[in-house]
Amino acid sequence: MKKIILILFLIIFPVFTQAAGLVPCGGLEEDPCTFCHLFVLFSNVIKFIMFSFVPPVAVLMLVVGGIMYFFAGTSPSILKTATSIMTSVGIGLVIIFCSWIIINTVLVKNGIVNTTEGSPGESLLHWYEINCEW
Repeated sequence: MKKIILILFLIIFPVFTQAAGLVPCGGLEEDPCTFCHLFVLFSNVIKFIMFSFVPPVAVLMLVVGGIMYFFAGTSPSILKTATSIMTSVGIGLVIIFCSWIIINTVLVKNGIVNTTEGSPGESLLHWYEINCEW
């Protein structure tokens, strides 16, 4: 199972990141990379994992757990496995999204992420984006 997830990650990751690029620097006709672009790379990888990779995998695992729960019948071992899968998905999602909030809070407090651009509503929508033009 771990090998299948690794293979899917290695296939899907370049497809999603190829169109926009992980870092907007260092290429032809682009500005040279700075230390700030390391944080842009880190942010882009985190955004990909959080919003493109985790939700489909979580939904898939919840469906698998739900199907196992539905068809468990009188088998307590399958029922226990199904509830364990669904509980693990819920706990995992809470841990992943809480860690994302903590990391972005640290980046905001250190001044790496600028939240004051544009109108207040617009800055709330893009509070996790890093701007290296300073």
